[in-house]
Amino acid sequence: MNIVIMAGGMGSRLSNPSKPLIDVCGKPMIEYVASSVDGFGKTYIATTARHTKVINWARQRGYEVLITSGMDYPKDLLESLLMVGTPTMFIPSDMPS
Repeated sequence: MNIVIMAGGMGSRLSNPSKPLIDVCGKPMIEYVASSVDGFGKTYIATTARHTKVINWARQRGYEVLITSGMDYPKDLLESLLMVGTPTMFIPSDMPS
């Protein structure tokens, strides 16, 4: 199974496009999400070219990065799905739990 963590949003509610990297209890939010799906399949990080901090974070940890257009969430989902195929599970990057 493919797992795509969606990390390409505008971050408009927090005025921070690098929202997935915001620290929560000592770790970036996206790290909690990524560790929660570890072992379920191949994990990808979907983001846009303008999110260089997210791209660098993902590549430093060995994740393959899917570069999407960043037009909107549904379009980025479809672009990611076309890149990796099925079956694919999509997860938002900003849901640390």
